[in-house]
Amino acid sequence: MGRRRGAELDSAIRAAVLELLGAQGPDGVTMEAVAAAAHTSKPVLYRRWPDRRALLRDTLMGVASTSLPSQDTGSFRGDILAVLRAWKELFAGKTGPLMRSVLMAVAVDPELEATFRADVIGMRKQEMDLIFARGVERGEVRADAPVELLRELGQSVLWHRLLITGDPIDDDLVTRLVDDLLMPLVRPYYER
Repeated sequence: MGRRRGAELDSAIRAAVLELLGAQGPDGVTMEAVAAAAHTSKPVLYRRWPDRRALLRDTLMGVASTSLPSQDTGSFRGDILAVLRAWKELFAGKTGPLMRSVLMAVAVDPELEATFRADVIGMRKQEMDLIFARGVERGEVRADAPVELLRELGQSVLWHRLLITGDPIDDDLVTRLVDDLLMPLVRPYYER
């Protein structure tokens, strides 16, 4: 195998970080372990990141900012379904343990927590606000809907199932969250 550089090497390193994080939690992400798993050397890692926490932060922020794309589907219901389905994909199956490990990493790293809250959570709040604003403009969402609560409602159920109950996270759940909870709560009064 030839020497990897650039995007190929970066991808291998980030994949190693995520694999170690999912399997062993944040303490398993050491420069030695990442170098071994990515088939590279520690000096290569240290040229890019000053320490394991910076490598972990950078990798997690990249995953978080690209895993939940926002799209305008043409309807409020479609937009919310798309968001919650993206969360479902992250939480269900093989990536579920990784998402639990992300929370563990955030809990023990104040710098990661601050970055995660400002960049990822802040971005998600803005995108949810935009979805609700489009819904209001289309007449699908009442203007006085409590957006600051409703934007978290569906996601909080998914997080609760991932972290607390272990109950299934599937498309039926997502559809029920949207149709049975969110849509009735945002519906304009004249449609009730």
